[in-house]
Amino acid sequence: MAGAVGSMALMLRAGARQRSGALILLFSVWVLAPFIALAQADRRASRMPPRMRGALYGAMFGVTAVSLTVYGFHAVRGVMKAGFVYLFGPAMCWLLIVVVLGATAATDGPDRTR
Repeated sequence: MAGAVGSMALMLRAGARQRSGALILLFSVWVLAPFIALAQADRRASRMPPRMRGALYGAMFGVTAVSLTVYGFHAVRGVMKAGFVYLFGPAMCWLLIVVVLGATAATDGPDRTR
């Protein structure tokens, strides 16, 4: 929750001069999407094997850390264009989620599900 709120606040700060409400809405959905997916997965976590649940919680922490670090660095330094940062950041979060959960699922064979 803190990662989603912080990411949105930093994104809105970066786009404060943006006049297009539609563009702000699209960026908001894109920035929040990884957090929403993780929240949905968390709702089903009680039915997951322990290793997968641990990987999910690790992905949650990782996504929050990556998002706030990248967006915070952009807010302080502002070296790159905001559009690139807020397109690239969520893409890296999705990649982190897929790699962490995919690797855990691949190493937890079908006979080791519980």
